[in-house]
Amino acid sequence: MSATTSTNVEQLYADIVQDLVPYYMDAVLLPNQQIILNSLNVSGSTGDQVRFPLMNTYDNAVSITEGTSIIGTAGAESNLIPTAANVTFTKRGLGVDVTEESLEDGGFDMVRNGVLSRLSGGIATATDVAGLAQCKTSFTNNDGVAGAANVNFTENFVISPEALAYAAKREPVVKVWYNPNKDLHEFRATVRNGFTALRPEFGRKIRSASLGGNQFSVAASKANIESIAKSVAHLRSASAPVGSDGMYIGLLDSGLELSINQQIAQAGATTISSLSDLGNNALRNAALAMVAGATLYRSNNLPNAS
Repeated sequence: MSATTSTNVEQLYADIVQDLVPYYMDAVLLPNQQIILNSLNVSGSTGDQVRFPLMNTYDNAVSITEGTSIIGTAGAESNLIPTAANVTFTKRGLGVDVTEESLEDGGFDMVRNGVLSRLSGGIATATDVAGLAQCKTSFTNNDGVAGAANVNFTENFVISPEALAYAAKREPVVKVWYNPNKDLHEFRATVRNGFTALRPEFGRKIRSASLGGNQFSVAASKANIESIAKSVAHLRSASAPVGSDGMYIGLLDSGLELSINQQIAQAGATTISSLSDLGNNALRNAALAMVAGATLYRSNNLPNAS
């Protein structure tokens, strides 16, 4: 709670406490039902991790001789003993200091929005970075170009909504103190959450050149729409479930998005022929919402290939 008697600071603190979670949810990508179907909020419970039980893969039925034991026939016994994947919670935090002069001179609304944006954006980014790092660790199959394992290449992903699990132990919270020595108000936001891979075979990696420098000019280093289609095909062959929209999830950086748009719209060609609806959309909006069986999401928090 605030240690100052300033009405403005008390109102600022009340507004930030009320609005931090909505701002956080608007800024974070991964913890939503479209991308990660298996999500838990275990606030108030004990323990520093949570366990997700997993059903074993299905066994095919076998032919049974009339009058013989079904369970006694070789291959007819199906094991339902579940395995499990654990999520260990990690605390993520960010602090912002607001001087009394900022409140006096900056205006209440501007300071409020600035504090909310910094706090919510910071812990949201940390959450996404952790989840995408889990993807890098868990998904080993690469459908992209044979790029080098260094910072010039980005790991993009195509996943099933059931590939990952997310759990929150502490929803975003903020606390504030007044420092009389510096005449400022110290805002501190924290969240505790974690990720795990439930089905590593339900996620595919696409390594592609990052956007920037000279590395993206190397044509052989750019993944494209074929990489997306290849990942989707592999997920279908693994019987990976799709989302409610019938699509898988593509998590792409701006470099791979540009490569796909260039391919669809034939940007850079000496002439542009008659385009499809996809090509027209790529030229108009420089973005594709769905392609090759995947709904695409852009993120600047994807890990590099080092």
